[in-house]
Amino acid sequence: DYIVISQTLQQVYEPVALIDALLAIGKKVIVSFPNFSFWRIRLQLLFAGYAPRSPELPYEWYNTPNIRVITLRDFRNFAREKDIAILKEVAINTHRQQETGNIVRFLPNLRATYGIFLIGRGD
Repeated sequence: DYIVISQTLQQVYEPVALIDALLAIGKKVIVSFPNFSFWRIRLQLLFAGYAPRSPELPYEWYNTPNIRVITLRDFRNFAREKDIAILKEVAINTHRQQETGNIVRFLPNLRATYGIFLIGRGD
């Protein structure tokens, strides 16, 4: 069985409890989220000095549903700390608004707009 949470993790108050509950229900969970370390987001913050906006993150700081800032590297570290197995990982770039996006293999934490992870119990 698979459980899918898409664009949700960055919007919940207790992501650890959510993932623990999902892994208790299903053997595998597919998690996707916007990558807040995408280079355009970094540059907006660095040079423009305001909360980043993009097609992937279209909200202003005051009306965004996102309460967490997650990067691909952060999620990998989280999984390692919580003994969660990353069974598969795909980084994609949808910056040009393709429906499927392009898979990013080189410097994914910098170049991907989204991360998609297949996770399971690490035991």
